[in-house]
Amino acid sequence: MRQGQGRPAEFLSLKKEIKLFQNKRLENTYQDLLDKKSMHLACRFFLDQLYCTHDVSTRDHQVERVLPKFEKLLPGGAVDVVRKVIYMDYLAEKMDDEISLLINEKEWYSDKSLQEKTYINAFRQHGQFAMREEQICLVREVGESLRKLMRLPFLRPLLKITRGAAQKADLEDFHDFLSQGLDAFAALDRPTLFFQLIQEREFSILEGIRRGTLTKFP
Repeated sequence: MRQGQGRPAEFLSLKKEIKLFQNKRLENTYQDLLDKKSMHLACRFFLDQLYCTHDVSTRDHQVERVLPKFEKLLPGGAVDVVRKVIYMDYLAEKMDDEISLLINEKEWYSDKSLQEKTYINAFRQHGQFAMREEQICLVREVGESLRKLMRLPFLRPLLKITRGAAQKADLEDFHDFLSQGLDAFAALDRPTLFFQLIQEREFSILEGIRRGTLTKFP
């Protein structure tokens, strides 16, 4: 979905601006966690892999191509977490598409600069609350799944020795995603607190948008 085939240039430009805005918003909201050594890598993983601004369609296509084979080779948890990530990306793209269409239709983007209040108003009017709630819950599920995989003693060494094979098989993006995820959560010493903070903040923000009391992101 990220490639945007058939979409006009104006729509794609706005959608890109929305992704940049969201990524920057998350960096600001979680700057305190980014500043903590034990939580930095986990934060960066979510920002760079799950709420990223770059095109991850290559990674997702790689996964779709090899997932049936990987189901026989990888632990069930590894396959499950990849499926959840693809679904998270699907939800993100769907929400971004719909908000982009609404902002474009209302001509709220005429100054070519996405304003914070514009995004908040568009989200409130479109009412994407159920999808966003599902996405927030998936953040925790993905993180917890990666933590469980991290406990498998053979998996991280296996990923290191198979990097060359992944490159030859054109699976480098998929391989990097799993490797970075495992490394990020290996460094997380208080995972329960980490996920609790994310869920509490995001649900609080979502409720503020819903009620019309949020005018600026924390």
